[in-house]
Amino acid sequence: MRKTAILFVVLATLFAGIAFAGGQGEQAAGGDQQYQIAMVVKVEGVAWFDNMRLGIQRFNDEHSDVRAWQTGADTADPAAQVRIVEDLIAQGVDAILIVPNDPESLVPVIERARAQGIVVVTHEASNIQNADFDLEAFNNADYGAHMASIMAEWMGGEGVWQPFVGHLTSTTHNEWVDGEEAFLEENYPNITTANSRQEDQENQQMAYERSLELLRSNSDIQAIMGSAMSTVPGAAQAIEELGLVGEVAAFGTCLPSVAGDYIESGAARSIHFWVPADAGYAAASIAYSLLKGEDISEGMDLGVAGYEDVSIQHNDAGVPVVYGQAWHDVNEDNLDDWRDANGDWEL
Repeated sequence: MRKTAILFVVLATLFAGIAFAGGQGEQAAGGDQQYQIAMVVKVEGVAWFDNMRLGIQRFNDEHSDVRAWQTGADTADPAAQVRIVEDLIAQGVDAILIVPNDPESLVPVIERARAQGIVVVTHEASNIQNADFDLEAFNNADYGAHMASIMAEWMGGEGVWQPFVGHLTSTTHNEWVDGEEAFLEENYPNITTANSRQEDQENQQMAYERSLELLRSNSDIQAIMGSAMSTVPGAAQAIEELGLVGEVAAFGTCLPSVAGDYIESGAARSIHFWVPADAGYAAASIAYSLLKGEDISEGMDLGVAGYEDVSIQHNDAGVPVVYGQAWHDVNEDNLDDWRDANGDWEL
């Protein structure tokens, strides 16, 4: 009986120690601390975040003291994203990386996470109120201006365009459009906006249907500019269906694997993006440094292309925002650069 009691105490102590380790880094093989880092994306099952998972996996593979993984809901639902973060808090992870659908809805749950000592790093949320850090691939106004400059050149400096965002609550998407509008107002006063920003909820079918409606009701529209990856293929499909290739074109953030066929047809003229895998890796790198008690500083190298010499600015809430220089442009001239030797898309 005495041996049984001792065994029970030993087992109870062991399991208590494992449970306690959840929020303080689990024990890796060999007894070293292993940090638990979870990435929560906007929505699973789309090419953009499939690629981001590769960066999280790469970070995991390169750091023996880290267990990093990606998760997300089946739909871009802010409430579902909050529930996932709540579950991770309950699990006692060490760091949560988040690409918010709605930054405002995450404020209370981020507060709870940080109160429990969990590091929180957001991406595409430069106005976040209470994260430890936010990561941006670039200055959002500059990126918007860059995309607008390419669109304006194709339009010949005049005409009508229509901006889309994934969600009207998306900080990043709206900052891109702000940059587009400011650039056009200053440099191309003869380019005007057809309607207020349209929301496609990061759904390609919705982008297609709304583009059809807009193009049918306003024959002056020459360009549709998308922020979510859903917009360019949805708008390009509508352009093709209406026989408007060469007269109207889609532009905006997208990946070659999603928009490549439309660039080849001429329905889309130019796409722009940062590599999601690199952003995921860089966000994990920030969290990892914070967990080890290291500073995130101006000029720091986060270990991946486009983030070798970052800059840092504080937003209105005082949250430090890390900026890289990581955008890419793809058009008909360099589209094939994004294919591998087998002809498959690299991204």
